[in-house]
Amino acid sequence: MQRNNYKIDSARVTVKAPASTSNLGPGYDVLGLALDVMHDVVEIQLLKDKDIIIEMEGIEANTISTNPKMNTAGRTLLKFKKHLNKYESKIMDKYGFKIKVKKGIPPGTGIGSSGATAAATAVAINHLLNLGLDKLELTKIAMQGEMNPHADNVAPSIYGGFVIVGSYDPLEIYDFPPPIELEFALAIPKGIKKTTKNARDILPEKVELSKIIHTVGSASAIVAGLLLSDANLVGKGMLGDQIVEPVRAPLYKGYLKAKKAAMESGALGATLSGAGPTIIAIVKREKANPYDVAKVMKEAFELEGVECSGYVSRSTIGAHMIEDSP
Repeated sequence: MQRNNYKIDSARVTVKAPASTSNLGPGYDVLGLALDVMHDVVEIQLLKDKDIIIEMEGIEANTISTNPKMNTAGRTLLKFKKHLNKYESKIMDKYGFKIKVKKGIPPGTGIGSSGATAAATAVAINHLLNLGLDKLELTKIAMQGEMNPHADNVAPSIYGGFVIVGSYDPLEIYDFPPPIELEFALAIPKGIKKTTKNARDILPEKVELSKIIHTVGSASAIVAGLLLSDANLVGKGMLGDQIVEPVRAPLYKGYLKAKKAAMESGALGATLSGAGPTIIAIVKREKANPYDVAKVMKEAFELEGVECSGYVSRSTIGAHMIEDSP
């Protein structure tokens, strides 16, 4: 941890953090990619009173608790306090905090909604109190702010671009610039309720070695494809998960039909985004229009009676400040 004099640069900051996709099929809890499809915005203001006040607005804001212990932004702030106290710093005990979260990413859809909130909160506090923590340290704190701590959504929302979680103990993040020339089509169903915990609880405890080997090979293809901006390699890799996607796919009505529709319309690969229910497909314009792929995936869900929205996205930069007020 970098030590400094904790000079307060500003009384209020606003940070914008992107959505993300994790796993990309075979890269369970390891691969993550920041997406420009949607963002969360977090504004934090210092208060003289030592309260923590949380205000929610935006998409499904009324479904999210404003209790700091049950809110991702509040939990991230509390984890920050605990982290700093390890270094005998009581800087955060001197202030209260008003946190305003503007949700642009729908919760529970598999595109890193809570991860973006945690990322924006961590980056905002770091700047607000001039703490000088690096992105790895911020990721360690922000991932603890989520109800189910893992780094494959938080890290891309903080670092931007493509990330590999090399290790969780100790946490190691390998980050790479956004492969902005690659395009992705997404279909985000509405009304399909799931929690990340539920999607994790159904995973197998034992897996055949042959499936592990195949899945690791597919994840390696994704890594190579993203680094080389090779959509064909990424697509092949996305189709190679033999462990997680086969178990989760039946959770989501219309998903398998949407995936089939994506492939038939020219997508190079398609899979669940994170724990789902969103489906993400990689598209090469020489073969298919990404907007057409998003449309057919959307329609496949709707034919099953599931309301859905289609989007096209590229990778993007990580959490960054958009306002700094004295």
